[in-house]
Amino acid sequence: MIFYATALSSYSAKVRIALEYKGLHYQEIAPPGGYKSDSYRQIVRTGRIPALMSDGAIISESEVILEYLEEKYPYPPMLPANLLARADARFHARFHDLYFEPLVRNLFPHIKLSQRNVNVIAQTKQSLFIMLEHMSAWEIQDFRFNHGQVSLSDCGFLVNIPLAVQLLQACGEDFSTPDRWTKWWQTGHQIPVVATALAPWKLATEKWILSQNS
Repeated sequence: MIFYATALSSYSAKVRIALEYKGLHYQEIAPPGGYKSDSYRQIVRTGRIPALMSDGAIISESEVILEYLEEKYPYPPMLPANLLARADARFHARFHDLYFEPLVRNLFPHIKLSQRNVNVIAQTKQSLFIMLEHMSAWEIQDFRFNHGQVSLSDCGFLVNIPLAVQLLQACGEDFSTPDRWTKWWQTGHQIPVVATALAPWKLATEKWILSQNS
């Protein structure tokens, strides 16, 4: 398999967790010619990352890739066996992509001092806090790591919950997640395959933040 991705991409990091967790052999390469370049669009029509070439076909969009990997490589499983529990896990994954991640992404332009809007940052911080409070009512097996198990619904949040904290602090905001979520993502990051998957993303993110005001 060829995994088209970049180290800085949070959605690439999300998929990389599943690739590592399932112990799959893959080659990770940056988009030829760069993100959304004409040459890359010859491979992936949308020009977006991540994308996966498997069995000669291109699969794009992170959640689609994760579902494909789960179906093609069902062991170790990343979705529960019970159908209702699987639906819950998929809901949480969609919640991340549709509601949580866009708020985190909204902070990127404001890292640079010259582009910083304190009102937008404050509004985003409040929205993220509300989201986390809402999520704290979720009492499901997906969000408890047992014996190093990881669910598809964990992948995005393992990236973007700590990223939200990191970006808000870089924007000059004192922000921390509720204790439950802090313990959750820190525990998840200690799982060896998760640590391996997130290492390039963590390094690239730190370098990028430092570069914005240097």
